[in-house]
Amino acid sequence: MLQKLSLILFLLVSPIYAASLVEFSGSPTELKDSGKSMTDTGRIVKVFPGATVTKGKDKMELKMTGAGIRWKTVAIMDINVYAAAHYLDSAAVMNKQNPIESVANSKAKVMHMTFFRSLTSKEIGDALKAALEKNGVDLNAPHMKNFFGQFEFSMSPGDSMTLIGTKLPNGEEELVLEAPGKVIKGQGKNLATDVWKGYLGTPVDKGLEDLKNKLVGN
Repeated sequence: MLQKLSLILFLLVSPIYAASLVEFSGSPTELKDSGKSMTDTGRIVKVFPGATVTKGKDKMELKMTGAGIRWKTVAIMDINVYAAAHYLDSAAVMNKQNPIESVANSKAKVMHMTFFRSLTSKEIGDALKAALEKNGVDLNAPHMKNFFGQFEFSMSPGDSMTLIGTKLPNGEEELVLEAPGKVIKGQGKNLATDVWKGYLGTPVDKGLEDLKNKLVGN
């Protein structure tokens, strides 16, 4: 009886992890980690040209705008951190001079990242917050504090993290972060668009600038 009750409770609390909101499609291309230094593995990541975001009965078709590898200089050495692929509503046109404008106008957006090294959610959150501060985002806004307050996960080499932003009927935006064993949800005015500024806004370093150029298709 206790085993049956445990199974029922597991099924009740686990569906949020059962399926992703986004499904990738098409013939993939490969991004190769060049193994720049230290513990880099030479990992190959497949990125897909299309994606479908499902919310209830609605299915939104997205297209990849670009993909690349995020590297960072640490103690004079350049290390690869993750590979990223970026997607917008298939009807949206990427403004390469002002990509945030395109992100704001898109009914859905996806950032899919596959990590080359182990990182904690604090390390990921602190790096993203620094990028958002660089772009003038108010991290003390209630919806921002709520979103980052849920960061409790870790990434290992080969793990993927996905950000999914969609517009809500009330004019606000919903942002979902899918990580191994963890799904984080938040909503608020321009929440997803503001978080996207950490990737496609003013870069905090050369590695992020290089990634941004690839994600917008330069």
